[in-house]
Amino acid sequence: MSDLAEFFVPNNVTDLEDVGKTGAHCYHVDAICEFDVAEGQQLDDLTRIFDALHHEKSPTALFTKPDLFFPLYSYVKAIRDKFAHSTVVTRVARHKICHEVGERLKKLLQVALAFLKKQKSGNPQNGALEVCLRSTLKMYVFLICNILLSVAPLDEDESAGGLSQQRSHRKRPRRDMDGSFGDDGSGVDMDGRELVLTALVDFCSTEVMQLWPGCYLEDSTLNLLLKMCLHMVTLKENIGGDAQAVGGALAVLFARAGNCTLSKSSVANPKDLVAPLVELSLKSESAAMFLSKLVSDIEQSETNSGFGDQLLRAIFEAMSRAALYEAANDSAVAKNVACFFGEVAKRSITVVVRMVDLVIPVFQSENYDVRKAVVTCIAELILQCYTGHARNANDDAVRNSYLNELLFRVMDVNAFVRNHVLHTWERLVESRAVPKRYHLAVMGALVARLEDRNYLVRDAAMTVISSVLRKNWFGNVLNSALLKAKLEESLRDGTMCFGESSTMEKEIENSRAHFRPTTETLSDPLDVAEEGVPTVVEQLGDALSHEGNSVISEKQAAVISRIVFYQNTLCFVELIKQALYYSCGLLDSKTERDVIESIKLIVVCSEYRVEGADRAFLKVLVMVFDGEMKIQFAVRDAFAEVIFNAFNRVAASAGTRVTASAQKLISLLRCASEGEVSAVDRIFGLLKANPAFARHLSAQFVEALWSIAEGSIDAEATDSDRRIAMRIYSLLSKYVWKDLRTRKDSIVDFLCSDCHKDNVLLSYVFAALQNEALDSQFRPISVEEDILRHPVLRHVVNHLCRRTEGMASWMILAEAGVNLIHNLCEVPVTVYNYILEYYGSSEDLETQPNRKAQCLYLLGRTALKQLVAVETMEKTQLKALEEPTKVITQVSAVTKDQTDSMHKELGLGSHELRRHEIQQLAQKRKEAIISSGSVWTRFVDMIVSTCRKKACVYADKPFERVCAVLALCQYMIVNEDFCSNHLNLVFTIVADKRESWVTKVNVVIALGDLACAHPNLLGPYLSMPTTGFFKLLVDEDVRVRAVTIQVCSHLVLGEMLRIRDHLYTIVKLVADPDETIANNAVTFVQNLAMKEKEKTGNLIPPLATQLSTLMPFDKFQLAMRTLLERVEGDKPTDSLIDRLCQRFESFSERSKKKLATARNIAFCLSELNYTTERAIKRLTSESCYQQYKHWLRCAEVYDYFKLIATKAKKQGRGGSERRDRAAIDEWEARIQLDSCTDGEGEEGTPVAAGHETPEE
Repeated sequence: MSDLAEFFVPNNVTDLEDVGKTGAHCYHVDAICEFDVAEGQQLDDLTRIFDALHHEKSPTALFTKPDLFFPLYSYVKAIRDKFAHSTVVTRVARHKICHEVGERLKKLLQVALAFLKKQKSGNPQNGALEVCLRSTLKMYVFLICNILLSVAPLDEDESAGGLSQQRSHRKRPRRDMDGSFGDDGSGVDMDGRELVLTALVDFCSTEVMQLWPGCYLEDSTLNLLLKMCLHMVTLKENIGGDAQAVGGALAVLFARAGNCTLSKSSVANPKDLVAPLVELSLKSESAAMFLSKLVSDIEQSETNSGFGDQLLRAIFEAMSRAALYEAANDSAVAKNVACFFGEVAKRSITVVVRMVDLVIPVFQSENYDVRKAVVTCIAELILQCYTGHARNANDDAVRNSYLNELLFRVMDVNAFVRNHVLHTWERLVESRAVPKRYHLAVMGALVARLEDRNYLVRDAAMTVISSVLRKNWFGNVLNSALLKAKLEESLRDGTMCFGESSTMEKEIENSRAHFRPTTETLSDPLDVAEEGVPTVVEQLGDALSHEGNSVISEKQAAVISRIVFYQNTLCFVELIKQALYYSCGLLDSKTERDVIESIKLIVVCSEYRVEGADRAFLKVLVMVFDGEMKIQFAVRDAFAEVIFNAFNRVAASAGTRVTASAQKLISLLRCASEGEVSAVDRIFGLLKANPAFARHLSAQFVEALWSIAEGSIDAEATDSDRRIAMRIYSLLSKYVWKDLRTRKDSIVDFLCSDCHKDNVLLSYVFAALQNEALDSQFRPISVEEDILRHPVLRHVVNHLCRRTEGMASWMILAEAGVNLIHNLCEVPVTVYNYILEYYGSSEDLETQPNRKAQCLYLLGRTALKQLVAVETMEKTQLKALEEPTKVITQVSAVTKDQTDSMHKELGLGSHELRRHEIQQLAQKRKEAIISSGSVWTRFVDMIVSTCRKKACVYADKPFERVCAVLALCQYMIVNEDFCSNHLNLVFTIVADKRESWVTKVNVVIALGDLACAHPNLLGPYLSMPTTGFFKLLVDEDVRVRAVTIQVCSHLVLGEMLRIRDHLYTIVKLVADPDETIANNAVTFVQNLAMKEKEKTGNLIPPLATQLSTLMPFDKFQLAMRTLLERVEGDKPTDSLIDRLCQRFESFSERSKKKLATARNIAFCLSELNYTTERAIKRLTSESCYQQYKHWLRCAEVYDYFKLIATKAKKQGRGGSERRDRAAIDEWEARIQLDSCTDGEGEEGTPVAAGHETPEE
């Protein structure tokens, strides 16, 4: 045994057969080892070999008995040189070898450790056994590494015999089967790789290496281990996902092998050792992940006590260099470098602290992914190392330098970096890692980012601002008036304490310096402990010495602190107001995320009672009418958060919380418009539709609203609050009508009580009562019911018939009362007749203006409601006719056939006949409303005579005039003949300049209804853009114009009104001096563009010429750009270019109108898309060119055509050159030449479009 030849790992597998390469005194293979085992027999052959090895008593039998090693060597030889063998080693065989060798290696390591333990206890040395143990260990390592370094054949490459053999062993243990789970291509499953790698880690331990002279492995063994590690880390199956154990074992193995290599000084520089791994990391994401694991393992393992620091520094130096240079031009490298730094920040923050001098310079990288990764590193540094109470001046200085860098990176040139930095600040805010001195600076930077061009940055900024508000940096109440009062009080106290204002101001300024970001810079963060602290202390000492060397008392210090706090809080509130202003503007954004994030920010501002937040929240409520469901749900969520959830978090009783919710809703609606109240109604419907939100509309909440409305809860509530509460209750009763059923007696008692009830409050009570019709158990009030005895009707009739001095509020009450009668009565016309007969019998009807106005108002409302009742009955009957008959009469087949044939011949009993009968009956009922004998006809003369009188007659009784005109218009809606006879009278009324704006507005709304009810009658009055209905668009009163454009927009977009020839009469209002009217016109243009779609091109040419002299150029751009954006496709663009060019008039230098028209047409042409050859070909065609050729002498027109050339020459998205580039260049040169030449070919002077010369 003393002459044993030790086994050394060869550089190549076949070197074992060459004595010249291994050496005469080293182990070599002296037999011919040719691999010729068939694929189907490999598993059985290996089972036989390992069974024989298992039966050997000696653990080193593989070394001492060549007949056991040589067969395995033949397998490895075939694996590494598969092209030299006709038979491949199957995946099953590879799987078998690794599992068996791994287990044998682990057992042998235990034997080796036991042997070494005995050697230490004083037993005699046994050199032969050491050689056997070392050689056997290296043999196992040789087998394992060569298999893991290889690539297994694919399943289809294996022969049929091999596949059948695999199927025949399906019942064998899993380790004997073809392992495909987590396969990295070597043919060994994840469990097998984990097994052998764990054994190799133990093999590289310092305890086992005591078997070697000098306690170091041979270079060949280390090279093979490192080579295997480098191969495996490039495969993602060994790093990510479920292979965490495999990746961790690889990292530890590489660290131990690297430390051993450096210890032997075979590699002088650690950079040379990590260079291959770093190179792989730059090319493979899995290798970059492994490198981060390696850093973590080096930090945590015992390797760190050796050459760990050198390895870490070498790794970070290489990766930092790659980030600064190689990543600039290679996105794949940048992604992998970013992955490394990001993972290291998460896994090993202490390493980042030690290597921060190499990490911070990476901020200068040109790649945004790398900069994002460094931001992550700095955030983790701040959160894990510099947050907490156990800090000193040194730590604060380092942290402040990092915060300054993050604050600067908020303005990074790349939007993705800015977005990432903002989300990093959100983490810091949530973790309370932002010191007070940075509060205002951070808030200012966040507000500035709300103007960012990238929507992701804007949304991130709003998210961080919301987080800041919730962290209460400056308290819960952010009210400027209250804070200013507190500040003034503190300033008075300060003046009394200091005596001199100059001394106090100096102390205030010194104190405020502690609430600004620090300006000290640290050249080397690692040297802070030696150099930074004295500098900071000196600076602080200097600052204190500059304070005048005066010591202030505790009382004075407290006053200064209060003053500075209130000043900073006011600055913070102003920044929040700016953020609120920007968020309100972003509610109109076309980006959905902008809108949703703006809503969230407004919700938080409302929760903390920021000034203007309630007004902004009302604007949010109206967005529930938006077409996008996500925005509607966002509004619903915001409403629930502000009204309900904000109080549900309060530690109070359920009754107190719902009462607070009710009062919050009431306070919001105090200044709400009708549209905003309607939005609340819509939101209630969305809440009720979702079970998760329906719980908010609880019985307790409804009870709280009712109690506030009737005055039982809050006795000090104003009449306005009670009216709002009752209105909310009336809206809620549509969705919780079961509560209305149980509360009806209480409502009747309230109507009978002596408590104060004004007309508006009663109108909301009636509005709530009419929702009783929604109850499935509701039974209409019978016609036989005594009106004066019914508990509800008697109150309604009483209030409709009583005298009143408050005519405006009574009209609201009357409308609600008529609606209640319409909804609850089986035959409402009987109640109408009773009320109108009562007015008709009044003796003072003509002498009392208010009495007559009441009668006129009820005449119009009841007539219109009777028409609605008739139409509703008609629709109900037609719907029942369309439904299949539920009850089938049992008749004989013969009788049925006879009846059907007779009806078919006579036209009786058919479906169409019954339908015709229903429609005829409904038509007779409609005509009977205003016909001889009806109660409404009796008052026709009174209505018409009142309307025919001049408006000045009713100067002291305006309600009589308004109600008469309103009744006239409602009568016209009800009866077509009446409309035809009195249509001229209506237009005469609105044409009178002395007519009140209230009357005109009511007539405009009525004309919109008439256009729907009797379109043929109204047609002649809509044909001329300067008379009739359109004359109201230029009315002197702003309120009339505002209502008119709304009605026109509704009619045009609903195709009730066709005004293509004079559409400009509405579009030109974009330039209206009133902002509301201009906004309505812009909205109309936007909706028109969306509705017309591909027909938009037909509207643009006439508008371009008609609007040129009617509105300023900037307003023209605003109106037309919206339409031009909708022109898509080659054919529509081609056609529009042709028609726009035809609109160029004959050239004239002196005609201001023609110059403006040419400029506007050129602008329209410049807004079109010229990415296709067809559009350019049309624009440059000779027929079009001759139209605008002479207008190129106008400077502004030429600028627009030059802009077209610039747009057209831009490369496509793929970067390919345009095929018509030469034609564009030729056309550009031609227009440049013609822009300097007059009509006779002589050079001339460019003409300005704004030339103030008289028209020819």
